[in-house]
Amino acid sequence: AGNAGVAESDADDEGIARAPKKFSEVRRRLMLSRTWKWCMLVVVGSVPIFGILFALPVALRLRGCRTVMCQLRHYCFSVYLTVLFLYNFVEAQFTDPGRTDKVKPTFETTGQYQILLGAEGGELSDVKQIGSEEPLMYAPNYCNHCKHWKPPRAHHCGVCQRCTLRMDHHCPFTGNCIGLKNHGHFLLMYLFAAIGLLYSMAMVTSAIAGSFQGPRRMTPSFRPLPMPPKAGYFGKMKYSFYVLFMFTEPVLLVQVVLTAAACGAVFCLGIAAWAQAFRGNTLLELLFPMKEYVQIRAKTYCPLGIGFYHLGWRQNIRDLLGPSWRLRLFLPLAGSPLDWRVGLAPQPSPTGVQGILDRIQEVEAEGVKSAPKSNEELGINCGPDASSAKNV
Repeated sequence: AGNAGVAESDADDEGIARAPKKFSEVRRRLMLSRTWKWCMLVVVGSVPIFGILFALPVALRLRGCRTVMCQLRHYCFSVYLTVLFLYNFVEAQFTDPGRTDKVKPTFETTGQYQILLGAEGGELSDVKQIGSEEPLMYAPNYCNHCKHWKPPRAHHCGVCQRCTLRMDHHCPFTGNCIGLKNHGHFLLMYLFAAIGLLYSMAMVTSAIAGSFQGPRRMTPSFRPLPMPPKAGYFGKMKYSFYVLFMFTEPVLLVQVVLTAAACGAVFCLGIAAWAQAFRGNTLLELLFPMKEYVQIRAKTYCPLGIGFYHLGWRQNIRDLLGPSWRLRLFLPLAGSPLDWRVGLAPQPSPTGVQGILDRIQEVEAEGVKSAPKSNEELGINCGPDASSAKNV
């Protein structure tokens, strides 16, 4: 599933392409409909299902795998990977990524959430704001569309028209936002798709190599035309495709094309998705950095950079896959219950905590070096009743 359709309406961008309003609304409704989701399921499921029903029997025959146990082993492994892949794809499609409308901020008067700096159990830190007994807290983040306060790392999706907990992006292929509750399924979908495609490519290529000794093997009466003596690079490529077409089963050629096309999408997008998950980042944080702030003094905010929540790749993956993360690598299981703190009170990394403490010391010693004119200039929304007070 691709990363297109990223929606971050804090910048008045609802993820809808610049098109006539009526067309955009029709497209938005289509991408959220069950019809779209079932169509995408048919598209992504065509490669493994076609491979199991049509390509695998031919590949096993050409590889000389004729015993019951040999065939059963390959069929069971193929079906197993297909079930794992399709299960996680469907769950990524239909699982609610995490709602924010019923979540209450720590300080309801200002709409702010307290930041937890504890390293182990998530305990509240004793660090206070400069010149105050107030604890450190995130800057207020009000959604003008949903009319409620957003937790840290939550964003509004212009396609789904709702806010999502720990939103990564809106995926047009799943027809759903990728957030706290379905991000694990999204990652596992890529993982099992990659394993299945590598298995498919290995089986097909080995079967094609064996097809030259099969029923259509070269004989004196059945040989390809000789390669032109002065064939260039593209001429040799054309001749190679000609030989493959002449001596390879058509069903294997179809499977090669389907597998190669799927590999391009899965590996390009999947590697990027897993890389950001390992680092504890979301796609929105990568595309729109420094959009979240911590209040370290009255009207003084410290921006949070990329990697602020990087707790090490093991913990980052556990936060997304849940307590049963080991079993989910082998069985089609849901990841619930997930730790609520991942979506409502994410734990900063030790480096991130030290960065905040350093910034506090810097402000205490040297004062503030940059003084924007208003909250809006920083992208901070203090709510419908807040005045456009100056920040420092």
